[in-house]
Amino acid sequence: MAFSAQQSIPHPPAAVAAALASEDFHRSVVESFGGSLVSFSVEGSPEGPMTVTAVRSLPADRIPDRVPDMARKLIGSALQVEQVERWDAPAADGSRAGTTTITVPSAKATADGSLRLTAAGEGSQFSVDGTLVCRIPLVGSKLAAKAEPMVGKVVNRQARALSSWLERDGGAARG
Repeated sequence: MAFSAQQSIPHPPAAVAAALASEDFHRSVVESFGGSLVSFSVEGSPEGPMTVTAVRSLPADRIPDRVPDMARKLIGSALQVEQVERWDAPAADGSRAGTTTITVPSAKATADGSLRLTAAGEGSQFSVDGTLVCRIPLVGSKLAAKAEPMVGKVVNRQARALSSWLERDGGAARG
């Protein structure tokens, strides 16, 4: 199932990249969903190429209307989600490209996508395009179809979280 989403963020790409490399930022986002950050690592830095890996645990009961009953039995009470973002070094204007792989082992789901963070006036434009595959027999395609519209909502929520986080003390003391 293909997905695509984009969102404007009223902060420059360098500030957004710094937030994306912050464990505190990722912890605040997952906790806002009622989950927890299991592990987090960054290789590289926001000033150059970087790989950000976050493993989150999210309560499955927060999304009951989006998970078919058969799949919910296989998934259990919590979803563990691993996300790896590999970002290229920034261009002169701070824009950068990257890739993401999101894996949800209990749902037998994987999403692979391309990321773009581009300068847009005083702020940034964040976009993601990719595909989602769910390999649960009988309900995998149904689950993927239900998950696809959620990508835009997740990107919008992350953009709002980035803006809020950067506005509080500039995010600088959180890194």
